[in-house]
Amino acid sequence: MAHPFLNLLSDRKIGALWTGLAFSGIGNELNRIAMVWLAIQIAGANASWVATAQFAIALIVSLGASAFADRIAPRSLMIATDLLAALVVLVPLVFASTIGLSLEVLIGTSMALAALGALFQPALLSSVPLIAQTRERIQSVNALLDATARLSRLLGPFLAGPLSAFVPMLHFLTINAASFLVSACGIALVGKSIGTPARTKDTASIGERLARGFMVAQKEPEVRIVLAANTIVLAAWFIAVGLGLPFLAASTEVASLPLTGIGALAALAGAYGAGDFTANLLVAGARPKRVGRFMFTGYLILGTGLALIPILLWILPPFLALPAMLLACFAAGLGGPMFFIPMMTLFQTGLNRPDLSSLIRFRAALSAAAMMLGSAVSPFLFGGLGAAPTILASGTLIALVGAWGSSFRPDLGATQVKVA
Repeated sequence: MAHPFLNLLSDRKIGALWTGLAFSGIGNELNRIAMVWLAIQIAGANASWVATAQFAIALIVSLGASAFADRIAPRSLMIATDLLAALVVLVPLVFASTIGLSLEVLIGTSMALAALGALFQPALLSSVPLIAQTRERIQSVNALLDATARLSRLLGPFLAGPLSAFVPMLHFLTINAASFLVSACGIALVGKSIGTPARTKDTASIGERLARGFMVAQKEPEVRIVLAANTIVLAAWFIAVGLGLPFLAASTEVASLPLTGIGALAALAGAYGAGDFTANLLVAGARPKRVGRFMFTGYLILGTGLALIPILLWILPPFLALPAMLLACFAAGLGGPMFFIPMMTLFQTGLNRPDLSSLIRFRAALSAAAMMLGSAVSPFLFGGLGAAPTILASGTLIALVGAWGSSFRPDLGATQVKVA
């Protein structure tokens, strides 16, 4: 029996969409590495304020988009945001070649890209039932789309290492601009199947539209549990992976390892991405009997793997520490898709499309708030504790959430979510 991904990619429209998103995902990963690295060079530990501003604007846009986004066709919205992002990402290059690059420029660019992403991603995820066409393919489409982002975490860092020897870090942003154009073309080729607004006629007030995602979550206890766990984990995940790995690679703690600096970051992030992608291949066709236990076991694996990274660095000799840390990163990467894919499938199979759009934006707002909080406290954590202890503490918190859920919510998702 063919893997679900092969069946989906044989569909020309889904193949075109995936190709565009894959290029954009790799470009975004190169952008993320470049922005963090440039910010660290300019501002040191205060580099995390770039991410704080980024998540702050994502939070605002995610909360406010319900007032208008459902009235715009997802296809048009996604193409427009891709084209605008291709222009915005070039702003640091303009400043670098004229008056000079500053932390303020990086913050402004990150905020603009985050705002566009906060419009793009909910439009994509709420269109999954339309892309899948049948209920049975929804989880496989979720896995395929998630694999796009996870694959970028694998290929992006591995490309960053050799690319940095030939391409200035600043021009990683040029590559990202080109990738946004490829993404726009892929979405255009999907056609009109995702061209209808989620809610063409809506008599609700602006306030009611803004609060719709929150109200949808309030009606369903299982949704609240999933969102709460996801929000807590994302804050810790961003501290450990989004900022922790770059700070660890740039620190003196890894000075004795065979790889340091950008090479160490590329290896660690690439190993994490390999675990991510591998898990997508496995989860795409998984049908666990106890969905809650399956989901929270993913967080237990994720947290344990992250917590092991600094422990291995401390207890093993350098020639053994690096490969062991890479294995821990790979194991950690396995956990994320085990939670995310069943979570999205749970939402998409139980909600009508307008409510689904609002809930996904509400979840995006929670995610932005969680990661904003994580980035806001990061200067104090990294400045006070150091990179390795911070990663250990964050991984431990994630593992505790996973242990709680797998023990006390093993049957989460056994009953179908039904919110009209």
